Amino acid sequence: MDRHLLFLINRQWTNPVLDWLMAIMTNFDLWRPLLFILIPLLLWRGGFRWRAFIVVTLVSLGVADGIFTQFTKFAVNRPRPAQALEDVREVALIRTHPQVLAINQAPEITYSPAPSGATGGRSFPSGHALNNSLLATLAILFFGWRGAWYILPAALIAYSRIYCGSHWPSDVLVSAFFGVGWALVCYTLLAYLYRKITARWFPRFYLLHPELVPSATR
Repeated sequence: MDRHLLFLINRQWTNPVLDWLMAIMTNFDLWRPLLFILIPLLLWRGGFRWRAFIVVTLVSLGVADGIFTQFTKFAVNRPRPAQALEDVREVALIRTHPQVLAINQAPEITYSPAPSGATGGRSFPSGHALNNSLLATLAILFFGWRGAWYILPAALIAYSRIYCGSHWPSDVLVSAFFGVGWALVCYTLLAYLYRKITARWFPRFYLLHPELVPSATR
């Protein structure tokens, strides 16, 4: 089933427009400069809600991606589709400097060779799927229905990992659930610590902001 769905998405449900879109969505290097600008700007000019959201998100990603994902990739050691199968379409933006220049060019498409011998890999979990489902969950917790709009790019990014040949469908699906779970666990723990620490050590600030997110906005 995993292999069948992979080939449907990766080799049959394809066209040049999707090749271009999925190559953009899957390329984190393309989005990194925007984040380097956006995060400091929101920390500087955003209100308490934005600052709390960014701090909780960075801490959650540090735990989920920096520890859980990296350890699990090493422990599971699952080969990526292109390592395990022949003729997997690998779709990627061409390498340019800066990377944004590649948007105006057709993506590079290659096909994986026949595997030779047993291989391991870093296919499970998918960091892209886990991180973006975590981000979408936190966006909903902090911003309600407005935050739910992030489900769309998160879903496109997750789908792009299958389309571009980087992950098995099961990698992406399970990783998305992990992302939701880590978001809920980290948010609950950080909200609890915020109340305890702020009420004790910063009582005036606590009177202004007794919760990470006011109950009425959830």
